Amino acid sequence: MRKTFKLLPVIFALLLAAGQGCARKPALPLLPFSRLEYYSFDPASPLEDRITVITAGLLENYRAWDQRPDYTAYVPTASDKALLIKYLELLPPVYERVFKARCAGIDFISGFMGNGVTNWVIGPGGKVYFHITLNPASLKAGLSETLTKRERSCFKPRAGWDVSVDAGQGYKGLLYALFHEGTHGLDFAGGVTPYADETMPEYYLPYSNVSGAFVFGSWKDYYTPSERSGFYGRDKVTFYGLGGGPKLDISEAPKLYAGLSGSGFVSLYGSRSWAEDLAELATFGVLTGKLGQPYKIVIKTPDGSALLEPMKGPAGARAAEALGYLENIK
Repeated sequence: MRKTFKLLPVIFALLLAAGQGCARKPALPLLPFSRLEYYSFDPASPLEDRITVITAGLLENYRAWDQRPDYTAYVPTASDKALLIKYLELLPPVYERVFKARCAGIDFISGFMGNGVTNWVIGPGGKVYFHITLNPASLKAGLSETLTKRERSCFKPRAGWDVSVDAGQGYKGLLYALFHEGTHGLDFAGGVTPYADETMPEYYLPYSNVSGAFVFGSWKDYYTPSERSGFYGRDKVTFYGLGGGPKLDISEAPKLYAGLSGSGFVSLYGSRSWAEDLAELATFGVLTGKLGQPYKIVIKTPDGSALLEPMKGPAGARAAEALGYLENIK
């Protein structure tokens, strides 16, 4: 998930005045949470030592942003940290390398609305780092359960209808959250997409020989897919009750997923922006490839069930392409 730190009212008004579409928002003063000095970052420290309790200031920021005063800090246990490191080691080696060099910290918020969020952080010389906050529910819930909960949140329920995700029984939801958010972190650090967050000032964007190549042909701008990649209902997709959702009746699911299957996107979540597209493709590329797990979306209707396996369509080739670009990050 992408999210920008809470902005002061005057700054927020400037953002609104900047317009929509592919236009970049104006450069803004960095907030404390967007500065590396806010975090106790030591590039020589083990990654386990960077899995900490969220600071009071950062927690209050998320409470204000989501209008959720019930958010609370979660204290990760030794076993939580061990599981996170174990899952990180399942990713391609470039992830561990970039995490060690650029991850300012990882923490958790109990009751978080999504599975996680990654934010850019600016260090000395304008170098880009990243910070990750995760939902501790993913430490307990299975991977299929976590993904099913996300998928169902897109729809208004109706008797006799359902949507579920089968991603196997071998892993916890943390696997998805870490893979997805970690890919955002690599995108911030290495510039696989033209920019992973439309609010990052342009002069901080990391130079990369692959920057922009990933999105060609699939996206017009950050939020708008190309004509060949758009599909019915995509503009109404929301998750976790955010954005005024859910806006889709579950009876629209068959038509929605039929469009997804030929779009090249691996998930509804990935169709939201080019940053989410990259994160989802890389995540499911590792899940189904290296880890050999299924990725099936089951749509239940009063007349029966339909099965969609996105990685067996155009998204499969795009996932391999995405992982190739990530491997080239220096």
